[in-house]
Amino acid sequence: MNDFDLEISDSTAKPAKKSLFAKLGAISTKAKILAASGLVVVLGGGGAFAYSVYQSPDVVVGMAIASVFTEAHPSLEVSLDYQAEEASGSGSMTLMTADAGTSISLQGSANLNGQPVGATLNILSSKAGDIYANLSDFDSLGYYLVTSGILPETTVTSARSTLTGTWVKVTKEEVGTYTTLVGSDTGCGKVNDVEYTKKASSEFTGLLRNNNFIAIKKELAQENGDRVFELGIDAAKLQGFVTAFRATAYFKDLLACVPTAGTSLDQFANIKQSDLDDAWQKSGLAIKVYANGVSHKMSKMTMTIADKASNQNVSITMKPLGDQSSKVVVPAKSISSTELLMALSGVGN
Repeated sequence: MNDFDLEISDSTAKPAKKSLFAKLGAISTKAKILAASGLVVVLGGGGAFAYSVYQSPDVVVGMAIASVFTEAHPSLEVSLDYQAEEASGSGSMTLMTADAGTSISLQGSANLNGQPVGATLNILSSKAGDIYANLSDFDSLGYYLVTSGILPETTVTSARSTLTGTWVKVTKEEVGTYTTLVGSDTGCGKVNDVEYTKKASSEFTGLLRNNNFIAIKKELAQENGDRVFELGIDAAKLQGFVTAFRATAYFKDLLACVPTAGTSLDQFANIKQSDLDDAWQKSGLAIKVYANGVSHKMSKMTMTIADKASNQNVSITMKPLGDQSSKVVVPAKSISSTELLMALSGVGN
């Protein structure tokens, strides 16, 4: 995924740029010829050219994005801040992957009518197919649920005492039973398989490399040793990506699981660059990627929306955390979902 072909968005057709591997491959060949000829000075110039290619914006951004997905066990932290006249809040999601499973921690806090509300939900999906969950920092949310009349105090009290510091286990069989009850298509079994997902991810990466719709609008001033780029979307390449994605085996399997998935992609069929740019500008959307000036690994990616018409401001920041697989541990102790329901209903208290 290191050979991204990123181009600045343009309404006129341009010849495709060479990939990073193609550029470096050409440089390597020239360098060998020059070295054999004994042209040391020119060889030095070739080295300088190679360095300039390595530092070019398309290469830096391509390597930054690729660095997130080439980790053996990628982990991310995504934080959100929302500000509006009627409400405000913030939240974060920490995702950690490992051979043992995937861990997600969701933290949220909000100010609703002047009352602070917040909680933390931890979820771990094990490789065996079981799901574990627990709740913490529940006091403010519990108080809001009671004072607002959403839940009775006895239920909230039971939930607090049962879930705080305790993992609840939902077995693979229970997950299967639940999805059947809510009408989930059995075609989802293949899509949810870990090994199948890895293969599909590799195919997806290839599609993005060949139909990369991320465009570099401009390079901004450096921050804390990071090079900063403002990104956009190339409408024509986005259409190409969607068309190629529809032709994959994964998309066919996805349709068997989620029949409405195709409808979600139909909106891209006739998208125009002018419409995309206009919507981008009206929403006050800005996407920036921060890449280490030396390694070109992504430090963070930010997305901000400043809608003047509705007076809403949204800020989302994604930070790669590297390999955090040692922190993904399947709980040794837990209670069953049946025990949880009994506690919430007051049975056995």
